[in-house]
Amino acid sequence: MVSDAGDQPRSARSAAWRFLIVGGINTLVTTALLVALSYVLEGWLAYTLVFLAGVVISTVFAARWVFTSNGSRRAALVYALSYLAIYFVGLLAIAGIKALDGPEYLNGLSVLVTAPLGFLAGRIVFRERQREESSDD
Repeated sequence: MVSDAGDQPRSARSAAWRFLIVGGINTLVTTALLVALSYVLEGWLAYTLVFLAGVVISTVFAARWVFTSNGSRRAALVYALSYLAIYFVGLLAIAGIKALDGPEYLNGLSVLVTAPLGFLAGRIVFRERQREESSDD
């Protein structure tokens, strides 16, 4: 019999790989959009539009494919709302780049801060949901 403690690291590792795939594709697409839009819009506005698109994509794929949860509407809402805090962290990164007179393409570096936070949010939100679902059985 395998203990729960033995399953935990393998589950986290598996979720991390799936998050990297889904998040990586999402990040590549949204970062390219962010850089392109940063040349025609203010950095904060470009970031806001692209971030919203990324949250929708992430929320749709995170529950079922990354964290293998049924992804109730409540959990999806909590996950999407957690991105509000992550959004402000990213805005702070964009503001820091602007304050340092960095070129627009450096706005893409905001993902180095926001992507790990998104993974942690998903692990917390959907792990709790999985516990609730297993206790219902």
